[in-house]
Amino acid sequence: MTAHTSPAPEGRIAWLDLVRALSIVLVVLYHVGAGAGNLLLPADSTTAGQRWASLNLMLAPVRMPLFFMVSGMLAVRAVHRPWRAVVRPRLLDFAWPYLLWSALFAVTAWTRYAPLDPAGYMWDQVKVTLTAMGPYWFIAVLPVFFLVARCGRRRPRLLLAIAAAVYVAAWPLRALMLEVEAIPALAAEGMFRCTIYAVWYIAGYVLRDRIIARAERAHLAHGLVAAGLFLAVTLLRQEGGGGVLADRVLLAAATLSGLAAAVVLATRVVRIGAVARGGRWLGSRTLAIYLIHPLVINVAVVWYGHSALGEALRGSTLADVLLVPAVTLLAVLVAVAGHEIVARCGLGGVFAAPRRRRREDTGASVQR
Repeated sequence: MTAHTSPAPEGRIAWLDLVRALSIVLVVLYHVGAGAGNLLLPADSTTAGQRWASLNLMLAPVRMPLFFMVSGMLAVRAVHRPWRAVVRPRLLDFAWPYLLWSALFAVTAWTRYAPLDPAGYMWDQVKVTLTAMGPYWFIAVLPVFFLVARCGRRRPRLLLAIAAAVYVAAWPLRALMLEVEAIPALAAEGMFRCTIYAVWYIAGYVLRDRIIARAERAHLAHGLVAAGLFLAVTLLRQEGGGGVLADRVLLAAATLSGLAAAVVLATRVVRIGAVARGGRWLGSRTLAIYLIHPLVINVAVVWYGHSALGEALRGSTLADVLLVPAVTLLAVLVAVAGHEIVARCGLGGVFAAPRRRRREDTGASVQR
């Protein structure tokens, strides 16, 4: 099996849909458990918030690499299409919702993050939006990764080698940029995100056929071993004490074993019809979930802390165990409902760049 040099064949792969759905659930869980866990479960009444944050940090080596690897695998055919066929779906349809929803987040999220300084918070959000450091940063970098893959499509192995070299150089590059006064810290951190995650997108693009073939030949035991290895390496990394180089080696090992576990186990569980249908259904709504869920979490955090329900559940075992999963589920369901409403009302400009439809009778066009 060789690296990709030509478009992939038609047809959906059920376990890829499932893995894509898993990646969005992990992102939402992270934003609830790590981003809001200590607010929903305050430290003065329970240690559960810290435990949820720790769990999500353990998943960090696999969460975004999984998302980007799947994105690269799903971009193979588009990379080989003519420019006119990809400018809108692969560039504009990401850039527009990124800017639109970043603006919406900026004008609403101050109620959670800076209730006493909304103007200052909005200005800060402008800066993080321009440097891909806001809540929707991964949508901003997808077009960049796509363009990189397209530029290197004639030499895929070389492209992957360069991406791997950039990954290795990401940490010293960030340190160097942070030492240069002329480079804003946000820009350095935004560049760091691109350099450490590009390799997983490129790997998904270049190695798509190999990943699919090996995943579908693997046995359940292989997935369980990979999951066990991921857990062991992650725990070892948390212990620390091995130095910077050891930490980065363990990070790469955790990512690779975590990706292997997710892919192999997905090929097994997707044989259950309901799981396959659920993965396909949720996987086709990932963009809406990515865009809407941060706003839902903000509302939940602002409301819950001062609500009668929040006071009643404060410090309870029920809240410790179920509150983070419940808010995660709520965010996903509200986002899915938003997706359905937008689809039924024809509000295409909410999740994609507005299109102009030409009227056949007059030649005029209307904005959608």
